[in-house]
Amino acid sequence: MKSGHSLASAKPEASDCAYNLFRNKQRPEILCAVPEEYPIPCFIESEQWAYVGTLRSGDPQPPGFGDRAARTGVRFNGFYLFYVPTTQWIARRNSLTETVSSLEADATLPIRQHVRKALLQLLARHTSPDQVIEYVSRSAADQKSAEARYADLLAALPFAVYTTDATGRITFYNEAAVALWGRRPVLGRDRWCGSWHIYTLNGAPLPHDRCPMAVAIREDRRIRGVTAVAERPDGTRVHFRPFPTPLHDANDNLVGAVNVLLDLGAA
Repeated sequence: MKSGHSLASAKPEASDCAYNLFRNKQRPEILCAVPEEYPIPCFIESEQWAYVGTLRSGDPQPPGFGDRAARTGVRFNGFYLFYVPTTQWIARRNSLTETVSSLEADATLPIRQHVRKALLQLLARHTSPDQVIEYVSRSAADQKSAEARYADLLAALPFAVYTTDATGRITFYNEAAVALWGRRPVLGRDRWCGSWHIYTLNGAPLPHDRCPMAVAIREDRRIRGVTAVAERPDGTRVHFRPFPTPLHDANDNLVGAVNVLLDLGAA
């Protein structure tokens, strides 16, 4: 994922953005404003911060918030810290809470949940298949379950992604994969791919144990440049491009694979 500074150069002016607002629990007069299109700063992930609402263009600004200072802070840091006298903040908090829309968050929930939702909104729009593969590969190398570490991100992606163990048994898939396959494979039992049937572009059946994911695992190598046809249980077919990639642990042992499937349209 790109740093907040590099993303900032590609985003609109701060004054044109809506801000997610976070309040410091120990010092409630300190707030941090982060444009919705920007990554959440690392320090905000601490349980010492609470999400309190969204400030949109035209909304009443909290006392202490300055447009010019916000633009400067966002330009250089990707966020804007400002001070609000506690008594004034309490008076304004209700009106700000009413502006919550896309996150629709409860300010009593742990900050990690709000950070996760905000990150998902950003990542789902900007994450590429190669980035997903990098995230999951890093997780495997750290000996952590990819579906546990990145489950929310994988679930929010607009394209299909699934993982398997080293024997090809499916261990995770997102809803985009269900939409592409037209079915829900049985985790730990179905192998290689969740498609009902697979065909080559010339219409020949492609057995699951010879599909790109199976080849990637058996030969322990990435497969690229392949396009195939998936058939759903209802008989509809779709062209797709797979990105099967083996996963390795810190000792370079094969532990599974991740596959991203790009839907190329009806066959």
